[in-house]
Amino acid sequence: MVLLPMSQLVLHFWSDEDCVKILAQCKKAIPSREEGGKIIIIEIVVGPSLGPIMFEAQHLMDMLMMVNSKGRQRDENEWSKLFTKAGFTDYKIVKKLGARCVIEVYP
Repeated sequence: MVLLPMSQLVLHFWSDEDCVKILAQCKKAIPSREEGGKIIIIEIVVGPSLGPIMFEAQHLMDMLMMVNSKGRQRDENEWSKLFTKAGFTDYKIVKKLGARCVIEVYP
């Protein structure tokens, strides 16, 4: 099995277009899913499930990021679209660590 580890909280600093480019390059570097290929990503997944205070904090962070970088916070649907555009076939959120999630993405 080959794992291509990605540092946590990297993709949220990039635009959707740049994330697709980064993910597509990662996909090229790993074997097929049948051969054990996957990418493990630790990122923030915005959503109301953590309660209204955390949800508001996530949106405030999103506004800060729009001012300081091209990135933003994304919900699960937005992450799914990025993975699909980059050529991945499946993903699963393995563990939630507060606002952060461990996401496995499969070619």
